[in-house]
Amino acid sequence: MNFPDLLSSTVGATPWLIGSCLLLALSMLIPDPATTALGLAGLVTAIVALKIASLPIQLLIWGVLAATFTLMMRALLPQESKELEAAHTARVCEAIAPGELGRVHYEGALWHARCQISDVEIAPNTQVAVIDREGNTLIVMPIPSSRSTTS
Repeated sequence: MNFPDLLSSTVGATPWLIGSCLLLALSMLIPDPATTALGLAGLVTAIVALKIASLPIQLLIWGVLAATFTLMMRALLPQESKELEAAHTARVCEAIAPGELGRVHYEGALWHARCQISDVEIAPNTQVAVIDREGNTLIVMPIPSSRSTTS
């Protein structure tokens, strides 16, 4: 089959339906928006193929729909921020020993935490400033208290 024959060939809905079902099944194994978009575009093209039998027109419709669906689905993905917003505070739940991990209550959840200054111990119920995050561990600094501790 040569190129001019491809331009004049006709394709029914069955190949589009089988291909799109395979892509949608693959997207369940590999959760990628592009694979899902290709499968959805194939389903719509299968419906269009019931009326339009020309392969070049079907390929054009599938390409436009695949690009559109991919862009739409990528826009729906949540954007994750790698940056931790500055000047947040947390409350120490489990004492943070010098150079060790403790636990803090931060934004409604318990986190492992380590003091940025390795020779400082932080007692429970102390407010700390969250400086950074390393994986699932927060790096904290004690907030100096304004009241005097003299007896």
